[in-house]
Amino acid sequence: MVGKRVVVKLGGSVLKGPEDFRRIAEITKREFEQGHELLLVVSAMKGHTDQLIDMAERVGAKDELLDSIAGMGEVLSARLMAAALNSEGVPSVAIDPSSPKWPMITNDRFGDADPDLPRTCGAAISHIEPLLGRMVPVICGYIGKTKDGKLTTLGRGGSDTTAVTLARCLNADEVVLVKDSRGIMTADPKMVGNAHQISELKAEEALMMSLGGAKVLHHKALRYLAPAVRMRVVSIDEGRFTGGGTVVHGHIPDLHVEIHERPISMVTLLMNGHGLNVSGMEGILSISTLDRATIMYVDGDSEDTVRRLHSLVERGEAKAVTVRRDVAMIRVWGAAIEEIPGVIHKISEPLAAMGINILGLQTVHNRIAVFVDWKDRERAAEELRVILG
Repeated sequence: MVGKRVVVKLGGSVLKGPEDFRRIAEITKREFEQGHELLLVVSAMKGHTDQLIDMAERVGAKDELLDSIAGMGEVLSARLMAAALNSEGVPSVAIDPSSPKWPMITNDRFGDADPDLPRTCGAAISHIEPLLGRMVPVICGYIGKTKDGKLTTLGRGGSDTTAVTLARCLNADEVVLVKDSRGIMTADPKMVGNAHQISELKAEEALMMSLGGAKVLHHKALRYLAPAVRMRVVSIDEGRFTGGGTVVHGHIPDLHVEIHERPISMVTLLMNGHGLNVSGMEGILSISTLDRATIMYVDGDSEDTVRRLHSLVERGEAKAVTVRRDVAMIRVWGAAIEEIPGVIHKISEPLAAMGINILGLQTVHNRIAVFVDWKDRERAAEELRVILG
């Protein structure tokens, strides 16, 4: 049997005590003996990072010193995990920033560093890849090191980012995030009793859920997911790494600016305080509602939409309906747009300076839609590519 190359990330929720390390070592042994090439990425044990950061901040630690303290929990986890594996007869080595084999190179944005992909991939291929299959390396998640040797951390959810980045660099078949919950659920089971596990998600759907509050994976990690690498979110209770759970496929593309291929219409409905039911109406690309005004951006026959909506006026549920034609919709979307500070200001100010009137603007997590006159679409799109590129 030809095994898979799998990067396994073990979160703090499954690393609470010695019995958890032994349990994971047993699972790893089974998978390793089946011929899989495994790399483990470990978080600090549950609660340790918060304790370390709290103590460090209380004594005045900042920047590199704060990060070097915050990452100590991962160093401990890596050494404990390697010890548990070796005790099970699985050759293993713990790799932390003091090791010459350390792969995770980042910028110097302390507390929320980003991986330096060319340097990280170079180090991973040189130092980590030769170990795979011969042993199970255990690498500290969350921690990074600049090219100058300064210690950094990758921010909350940073161990996910470590695992996804190394899976990308090593051309892994899968990156597996091991949690104490059943994969990615349709809703928070603490709020919804009949929530159930989702079997498959696109990367963009997973990103929307993460940005919308789902805590099972971190949105930053999804930015580094390679198209050819499957992400699998599994429960430790499944007793395996290479199956089950929720599969996330695809990737989050770099920043894109694109114009909807046809002019659309902006239909405005002035309500009398009632809700709006748009079921059965075709061609609605987007809806905005504020106070008693509802705006629908319609692709296709806007006259049909106006006629349908006017029935609400006739029933006294709305006061009036109007339409503005020849509107352009410019979509701005991509991996890091949610982390651009003041992104709305960056979009609106340059367009205003060019004399381009923004007719509407919508945001949904990592997507922004800008509505302008059709005649201004090319100038507006080109300016957005320049300012956000």
